[in-house]
Amino acid sequence: MTKGGVGRVSVLSIGDVRLRPHNIVGNGTPMLWWTFTSRRWTDPLPVNVVLIEHDKGWVLWDTGQAPGSADSPKEYFPGGFVGAVYARQVDSTLTPGQGLGEQLELAGVPIERLALAAVSHLHYDHAGNVGELAAAGIPVLVSEHEYAVLTGKSPHMHGVLAEHLLEAGVQWRPVTFAPSEDPSLADFDGAFDVFGDGALTLLPTPGHTTGSMSLLVRRGEGRNPLLLVGDATYDPSLIDSDVVPDVGDRKQQLDTLRKFAALRDYLPGLQVIAGHDPRAAELVA
Repeated sequence: MTKGGVGRVSVLSIGDVRLRPHNIVGNGTPMLWWTFTSRRWTDPLPVNVVLIEHDKGWVLWDTGQAPGSADSPKEYFPGGFVGAVYARQVDSTLTPGQGLGEQLELAGVPIERLALAAVSHLHYDHAGNVGELAAAGIPVLVSEHEYAVLTGKSPHMHGVLAEHLLEAGVQWRPVTFAPSEDPSLADFDGAFDVFGDGALTLLPTPGHTTGSMSLLVRRGEGRNPLLLVGDATYDPSLIDSDVVPDVGDRKQQLDTLRKFAALRDYLPGLQVIAGHDPRAAELVA
């Protein structure tokens, strides 16, 4: 364990997804247009979750996709127009051994050993396994704005499958961001120090969804800090090019990328860890 409170950090892959190119590299084209006209898929991309050892307990960042999203998508996803959007935008794969519980067991940290989890946002491939955490009594941190979408009107229209998230008995802990005295975080609209020691700090990073958040991990002892960003970007090399996905609020997304760049300047060696980056495990090492 380091003096900063953070020890091992591991990236686990909970299956793969294929997406439309506009999901990753956008140019401002309206989402519904490319959703129903695109003929190309990306190569399979991992569904990354991150396991973090802290001296106050193990923390899981995102939960990955549930087996039903890959095994029985017609039953898992809604019907009608919203279901058609999902069918056109994502193609999930989850092979035996890639489930969240199995991956945690392989990492030597079964679900019941987790102290808590936090989700970047509530899309199915990031919050799909919160039910497994609920069964083990593990609380889940989510931004208050994202939680408001979950409990509000028409969450489906925001890509949130409430039927899988509200009926699971999850111990949701909505996060309220407050002003921070940390000068490195001055560009962000508040922060939330998970354990009060500065090692794990949640940051509001809206754009992909209204309530998307990221996790700053300070590891200490000369190890590079990490910024876990969910789907704020799919490829950290695109940050300096102002390239964002064509899903979400483009203005907010670009503003969030600028905040990432400013934080990277303030914290030399900062590695940005995206939710579907095949290089995530290499960047964490």
